[in-house]
Amino acid sequence: MLIKFDHEFICSVEEAYSYFRTPRDWPRLFRAFGNAEERGDGWYTVPFRKLPFPLVTRITRDDPLQRVEWEFKGFWHGEGQVSFVPTEHGVIIRGFERISAKPLGFLAPFVEPLLLQKPFERVWESGWRWLRGKGMSVNQPDMG
Repeated sequence: MLIKFDHEFICSVEEAYSYFRTPRDWPRLFRAFGNAEERGDGWYTVPFRKLPFPLVTRITRDDPLQRVEWEFKGFWHGEGQVSFVPTEHGVIIRGFERISAKPLGFLAPFVEPLLLQKPFERVWESGWRWLRGKGMSVNQPDMG
């Protein structure tokens, strides 16, 4: 699955970046996650509130206030990235997440769009909705 996004919010780059610095910060923005637990070597387990398999993830690149990248291992595998572009009104959060259920193997391209794509899009949308609820959105989401 590939989830892409490009949103502008009325907040500082520092605030936007604070939600992505480590997987421990993700539940502050994405309410679908429970509290992250450190596993060592930079890896974290991030439980889903409604799915049985947690994310096992770590940050692979951190350019403070500019970009954060991560990878997954275990049941879920893949990668993601967000970048922060300052604007006149605040910040554009732009990026993607490419994630797949490893046990599905060659069936993943057929099963994921039917069963998993929407739940993952809802996780991202929950964060954007929360920021919009704080009165921090300049534009509507572009999930594509």
